Amino acid sequence: MKTTDPDDILDGTFVVVPAYNEARAIGGVVEGLAAAFRNIVVVNDGSTDETAAVLRDMPARVVTHHINLGQGAALQTGITHALERGAAFILTFDADGQHAVEDAVRAVRTLADERCDVVCGSRFLGTESNIPRMRKLILKAAVAFSNGMSGARMTDAHNGLRALSRKAAMCLELSQSGMAHASEIMSQLREHKMVVREIPVKIRYTEYSMMKGQSSMNAINIVFDLLIGRFLK
Repeated sequence: MKTTDPDDILDGTFVVVPAYNEARAIGGVVEGLAAAFRNIVVVNDGSTDETAAVLRDMPARVVTHHINLGQGAALQTGITHALERGAAFILTFDADGQHAVEDAVRAVRTLADERCDVVCGSRFLGTESNIPRMRKLILKAAVAFSNGMSGARMTDAHNGLRALSRKAAMCLELSQSGMAHASEIMSQLREHKMVVREIPVKIRYTEYSMMKGQSSMNAINIVFDLLIGRFLK
């Protein structure tokens, strides 16, 4: 789909935000996104904190999992919801405040202007963020492992900021409920011959985001989930 008006591009985009116990950050994330995007879908993935209460007055559609199903499942729910409502583009965006809205806008506009089906953010292109050294080493190893499993050639396979055309989003049927869903996404996109481009983005590493999902142990869990997923196929 080729869209020339920048406002039409953003108006036709649905932002999918999976959220699990994100009461501390989700309000600011939604407010930031709402300055640029009209359609925001937050999937409250069985949160047991005040996430639902915070979202009550936010400019976002809220889809609720009554139990925690994992980020992959939450993304699939949000993507399906967006497709059913006619989304031209779908943007995935983490709930812990690590992504920049300006990077999200650039990803969607790149998707609309370039001949590609998917635009993924990469923290390893251009100027790198303040990535803790051990986190960087493990993430690089996880990326290499993921590329080997999926056949893709990504520099940052587990970045949660990605823009999908409608055609690309319709290819996805995620079964990995945990963090290994990112590698599953790449495998399915490659299987359907989608054209993927990466752009440099900045990641904010804070005490909160490290606690929520950016820890080194989380990168190890990605590899474990991939191995289990491959074994069960």
